[in-house]
Amino acid sequence: MQPIVVPQMATFLKVAANEEPVDQPLYHIQSYAAAGTTLSYTFFNTAVGSATNGFSDTNMDSASVLSAGKRFAIFGIAVAFFPGAATAVTQGTTANIIPANAANDAKAVLEGIANLQLTILDKPYYQVAPLAYLPSGFGASVSAASVFNDQQTAANASFIAGYANNGLPFVSAARRLRVPIPIPQQVRFSVTITLAATIAVSTASRIGVFLDGILIRAMQ
Repeated sequence: MQPIVVPQMATFLKVAANEEPVDQPLYHIQSYAAAGTTLSYTFFNTAVGSATNGFSDTNMDSASVLSAGKRFAIFGIAVAFFPGAATAVTQGTTANIIPANAANDAKAVLEGIANLQLTILDKPYYQVAPLAYLPSGFGASVSAASVFNDQQTAANASFIAGYANNGLPFVSAARRLRVPIPIPQQVRFSVTITLAATIAVSTASRIGVFLDGILIRAMQ
């Protein structure tokens, strides 16, 4: 899909002699409690220096804004849910059946009554529901071979393995924007996920938002 680049966006994307473009997404991942009692999650409001897990949580230099000398063009938006529950179902005897909690948890959150809104300077630029509309385009995948290799005893004669992704684990499966969205330097922005009601999951998990695009910054 060829994006529509209006004249203002073309100017925004023009790289000066003292600048460099970087193929670098902006991301923020945070905890999702098992009880699911948090009804609103705000993303990109935490700087990497304040994040619990540093760059494993976010790559924002400053909370809610891009640092001076940096601007970003959003070409895609993705939501990822990382289940904390087991990803496999072992079916032998009734006693050792393990529920497919990971898949159920991901389905409940991603297909539940929830919406996402991207805001720049208090102006909404993107709103959508449900969260599954914004596939992550990545994630672990389990092959059939790994399933067959685990069928070692009669008790485990029937074994199913799987992993819950938001969509297919292919980069091309992520949601691309027809019209890129600019984030100027030092302009406040946020992404908010709002749940209509509590969505509990079996085990504490994580949820993240990824803004795919181009970061333009001062030459280093």
